[in-house]
Amino acid sequence: MRKNLYILILYLFWINAHADSVVGLRKFPPNVIYATIQSINLPQLKIQELPSNWGSSLLGLILLSSAIVEISPATVMRDTANNNHVQGYVEQMLNQPVALQFDFQNRVWVIWQLSNLEIQWVLKNNLNTWPKNLQLLSN
Repeated sequence: MRKNLYILILYLFWINAHADSVVGLRKFPPNVIYATIQSINLPQLKIQELPSNWGSSLLGLILLSSAIVEISPATVMRDTANNNHVQGYVEQMLNQPVALQFDFQNRVWVIWQLSNLEIQWVLKNNLNTWPKNLQLLSN
């Protein structure tokens, strides 16, 4: 009886520790923003908040915040399988939802291409809108 109890407790600890990896979610740093890459003019990217539904996507020019950001020469780009790519891969991310992490000079340092599960997670947790006091972005 005790052995079964110990196995159950260990199993619950394992599930808790690996819950995100079980459902296919990557862990992103707390300072990332989630966006869609609207246009590319290297070294600049025009990004926009992720639309939460078709209505906000349709009226994106009015409802969604957008900004022009600069990418760092050492930018790391990761696809949905978390594989690293060279900067030429940014063309594959056009009009795709991404997570962006900025460096100390407010340039894009890491770009993660989001999977469908991650997009749903971002929308479910209301992480798709940018804070009003976000200093590194400008229109």
